Amino acid sequence: MTTRVIVNPAAGRGRTLERAAALRPRLEAIFGPLDWRVSASASEVTALARDSAKQGHARLVVLGGDGTVHFAVTGVAETPTALAIVPLGTGNDVAAAVGVPANPEAALAVLAAGHVRTIDLGRVADRVFVCVLGVGLDTPAIQLIERARLVPRSRLLYTYAALRSIVTYRPPTVRISHAGGSDERPVAFAAVTNTDCYAGGMRICPAARVDDGLLDLCVIAGQSWPRLLMRFGRVTSGRHGGLSGVTLTQSPWVRFESREPVPVTLDGELTSLATPIETRVVRGGLRILGAAA
Repeated sequence: MTTRVIVNPAAGRGRTLERAAALRPRLEAIFGPLDWRVSASASEVTALARDSAKQGHARLVVLGGDGTVHFAVTGVAETPTALAIVPLGTGNDVAAAVGVPANPEAALAVLAAGHVRTIDLGRVADRVFVCVLGVGLDTPAIQLIERARLVPRSRLLYTYAALRSIVTYRPPTVRISHAGGSDERPVAFAAVTNTDCYAGGMRICPAARVDDGLLDLCVIAGQSWPRLLMRFGRVTSGRHGGLSGVTLTQSPWVRFESREPVPVTLDGELTSLATPIETRVVRGGLRILGAAA
């Protein structure tokens, strides 16, 4: 049986097609005959992934970053098809979480070993996420990135968008409930994560593990923007535990409620979702190739 390969030409600052072509012979040596597909849209990534699972493919290979992975996972979640990631995007946090190196050749060496493990997912309504669900600052930051279409995506652009949003965002009051309790307060940002990092290495929930049967929650309370700016470096490097106004906890479920709807992002992607919402862990919801745990 052939192995489907999905290439996202928009990933990796637009250089993915060239890099993917160079890797194709090695992929053929690892996986055999390839059904090579170049996606035209995010929805096509999901459709191709879903079709791959429907056809009973043992493996689905994606070449791209966390955005590509998000839409592919939507198609293969809770199926026997195992995902293989060749990390060619700006953010490659899912690959890193399962021990797939950022260097493509090193990544292929891990994939060639053929080790399949199961990891958790998060579910909200009829959607799943593999990395992070965001409430608050994420939305204006991602909107700014989406508007900057002529600027290549990079860690620098992500940082600029986050800092700009910190200055302009007005934190809404949100009630956040989880297995350990409930609290209502102005919230600058809340992240429910499966991985410890997102947005290309931001260690928002340093204790998170992809196979522990729990979601990790980080809540940063609303506070003055100068104070948030001063703390930004500690948040991105995972040194924010213990700071006043910061909550880090774990729970199999998290619920968000607010007087006015607050938009919700999934894996760094804008969605039509908004509060009130509840997300729950899907234990072992994804089969994925990676380093032995």
